[in-house]
Amino acid sequence: MNYSDEILENKAFNFFKLLMYNIVLAICIILVVCLVLVYGFKFRPYEVLSDSMAPVFTAGDMVVVKAQDEYEVGDILKFDSSGTPTTHRLLEIREVNGTTYYLCHGDNVNDLTSEDLGNMTWEEISQDISIQRVTLSKIEGKVVASFDNWGSYFNFIGDHKLLIIAIIVSIWCVSATVQNEIEFKRDRRILDA
Repeated sequence: MNYSDEILENKAFNFFKLLMYNIVLAICIILVVCLVLVYGFKFRPYEVLSDSMAPVFTAGDMVVVKAQDEYEVGDILKFDSSGTPTTHRLLEIREVNGTTYYLCHGDNVNDLTSEDLGNMTWEEISQDISIQRVTLSKIEGKVVASFDNWGSYFNFIGDHKLLIIAIIVSIWCVSATVQNEIEFKRDRRILDA
């Protein structure tokens, strides 16, 4: 190998190292932004599990949820109904025996409207399995954004352990890349001397 081949090989190697460094740095920045959004501003990403809200969003989409102090009719809420994560539209807020219930329903389940719900008695609502009767303590938040087909890609953000591991690995990769660059420059100075 002659001297010019060695220079080209070093340039290609340096370009590859710089590219990898920038990729890892971008991943770190994205993860830190996600961490700030999740913990600082209480945004939570979730994967939509069914088509009950189609065409607003479908299974596999990602929704971003933020807890609110108050919810209004028409909001799309994320809640746990009997241990099942559900994202449905709020059709009515009704107080029964001193308890406030948020009555939610999927847009794609049937043609139930707020007007239809207003004409139903509590007994009829209790018997209709398509209407979720949710208390405030079960509501995780209001959907503030949705992204088509991104649910499975960003589902890990909701799992704090995976997010922390990803951040630690990314920081380790950046520090290893920086350390390699420092050693490379030191070795280069030694060879040039």
